[in-house]
Order: sequence, then C-alpha cells, then structure tokens
Amino acid sequence: MNQRSKLVFLVAAGAVSVVMLVAVGSVILKSSPLQKSTAGALSGAKRIVAQLTSLIGPSSRAPSVIGNWPPVEGERFPDLVLPDQNGELVRLSDFEGQLILVEYAAVPCHGCQAFAGGKDCGAFGGYQVQPGLDSIETYAKQFANVRLGEDVVFVQVLLYGNASGPPTAQQVAGWAEHFGMEREKRQIVLQGDSSLLSQEVFDMIPGFHLIDRQFTLRSDSCGHHPKRDLYRDLLPLLGKLANASSN
Repeated sequence: MNQRSKLVFLVAAGAVSVVMLVAVGSVILKSSPLQKSTAGALSGAKRIVAQLTSLIGPSSRAPSVIGNWPPVEGERFPDLVLPDQNGELVRLSDFEGQLILVEYAAVPCHGCQAFAGGKDCGAFGGYQVQPGLDSIETYAKQFANVRLGEDVVFVQVLLYGNASGPPTAQQVAGWAEHFGMEREKRQIVLQGDSSLLSQEVFDMIPGFHLIDRQFTLRSDSCGHHPKRDLYRDLLPLLGKLANASSN
C-alpha cells in the first residue's frame, strides 16, 4: 500500500469509527435528555464522512485498459475493463476461449448508427444514419454465415457520446436499448472513457476487430482506410474460424 493509500485508509477508518461510536452512544442514551444532542453529533459525523469522501474521491477501480492500446494485429488483445449497458463492470478477457467481434462506435457517427441497425431502427440521439449501409448483423450473416451474440460474442465499445468526449452511462444504456443489444445474449455495449481516446482512436471509427479464441487480434478493419477489408477479409475469416469450432 503506497503512502497516499495509507493516508486515505487511516482518515476514512477514523471517520467511520466516529460514526460508529456516536451511533452506539445514541442507542445507549436513547432515553436520556442527551438524545437530541447525540443525534446532532451523529448527523455531524455523517457529514464529516461525506466531506472526506468528496475530498479523497471514490475508491479507484481497475484501469480501463490493461496492455497496449490501441490493439495491434497479430498481438494479444489488451484487456478492456469497462461498464456495460447495465452498469456492470466487464473484463473482456472473461470471454477468452470464444470468438469476439469488437465494434468501435461513436454516437454522432452516421456509419456507426447504420452498422448498429439504424436502417431498421432509425437513428439514436437525434443524429443521422448513413444511407445505403446495413447493420453489421446483416453483413455477418451474409459474409460469414454467423449470428452475432450466438456464434460469436459481439461487443460494441461506445467511445464517444458527442464529437469530443466519452459517452455517459445513460447514453450507453439508451444506445443498447434503441438498437436491441441484449447483455444476456452476449450482445454487449461497453462505456468507453477518456483514457481510451486519442486522434489514433478517433480515426478507428467506425471499425471492427476480430479476436480469436487465444485472445489474439486476428483482423483489423478500422477507419476509412482499414488494414483489412471488412467484407473481403474480416468477415470471411470470422466465418472460417466459427466453422472450424463447429467441426
């Protein structure tokens, strides 16, 4: 435990102890004339804890990404640790051993809206859908003969909620509901945060990554000039890997 963590622990523990002691005193003296002042002290102690929590900040959780980011084709995929559409923390590596199709999206992106299903569902958030573009679910059936969420884990990483910043939890939940992404069916929307954002990541949108069962990035089809073509390379490879598992 580093020095700052020790300090946070000691201060927080001390504040909690104050609350506990005052609470015990309140019970013991509940029939006493001191009851009113004890209750006031308890309320004051609670305010102290709230102020300390505000000052110290929330306890830190796991980092959003473990490994090299952005991912590199041919290398092990970095482990993403992000909240999903239900607000539950997800580790992408929990799906190691299964095929994973990752889509990078932004709410204002017209192509992302189309790939998500905007042709049938309409746009989310008052934006527009790129015309002439079907959903990735349609293309997965057409070019890979797979069903997203059934034959492969489908993960959308919503990186931007507007033109410059990450999405809110409400946007992620709303996006998932609008496009029918169901967590129970292995159709997952993850809430990106500012630690993932850069010009390089911005240029990946819209984009797709195919992760094999060894958690290796096998095909990179991101941005307007992708390394691998989505229809000629990534999706046919997805179909080949999925078919190999069923034999």
